[in-house]
Amino acid sequence: MTQKEKVKAVVVILVGPLGSRNRYEHVVDTVKSVQYYASADSKILIQDNSAPLNLGKRLQTQFPDLLVSRAPKNYGLYGGLYKSESFAFQYIHEHFDADLVVMMDSDALLTDFGLEDLAIAYFKDHPNVGLMGNYLTEGTGIAWAAKKLKAQLSPLGLLRDQERYHLLHEITDKAYGNGWKDGQHILGGIALYNPKLIEKMVAANYLNREPLRRAFLQVDHIYGLLCAACGMEMAFFNIPSHPFGVVWRGMPISPKAIVNQGVKAFHSTRSWEDADGKWDEDQIREFFAARRSEPVVDKANELVNS
Repeated sequence: MTQKEKVKAVVVILVGPLGSRNRYEHVVDTVKSVQYYASADSKILIQDNSAPLNLGKRLQTQFPDLLVSRAPKNYGLYGGLYKSESFAFQYIHEHFDADLVVMMDSDALLTDFGLEDLAIAYFKDHPNVGLMGNYLTEGTGIAWAAKKLKAQLSPLGLLRDQERYHLLHEITDKAYGNGWKDGQHILGGIALYNPKLIEKMVAANYLNREPLRRAFLQVDHIYGLLCAACGMEMAFFNIPSHPFGVVWRGMPISPKAIVNQGVKAFHSTRSWEDADGKWDEDQIREFFAARRSEPVVDKANELVNS
């Protein structure tokens, strides 16, 4: 068996096909934010879902230290994203002994030093937490997931896809037994994984399952369900009580507030608007890129002395 490399964290950046809302220079900017703020003993893994393009290879040419896990095709949204992320989890399981795994979309940014240490400390103090971030237990996303799950577990769902029906029943029965309620999940964009959860998902054969690829649930719902089925918990690790800012659309707070409140990572870079004006994605990224132009040693000293 190949010896696994010991690392503090693996930061996975999910990269899909390019388009008007997913420009190459923006993906590069996200990579640069991780390179700047991540610990020296952490690794960056590109989960390349861009087929038939090969954006992972293009990024690796520009940033030789990047690692790439490539999906053989673009599996699309919903369960397709679950399958794509499965490739990243399997790559990490095979290659690394990590203390933390960060999963982030390409429209997310790291914005300060120290996220890994805070997350690792939280997992150490709460060893049964498998997944954390913006933990949702009610609202529109929960209701939507509950409705879709009920439909796929109905007699009609059985007729439409027997394999999916039986696997979802097996997983949801275990999750319900561990106190999970329909739809509870960690909002995507950026999510923090305890490597113990990845080990449990591998051991339970929950990754890269074709019936789950066919599940009509958001990827966040699927991994929340799997976390509960594995007997682990989800936890809230978001602003205002934690320096982690994730919302579904746009920014959670203004760019200046991100800095002033010491937020270390946020989703999404797409837009921000308040009484003081409107920021588009280019302006938001330029604001945070300018902060990264400061010498790393100065920022590191600020962190140590704060």
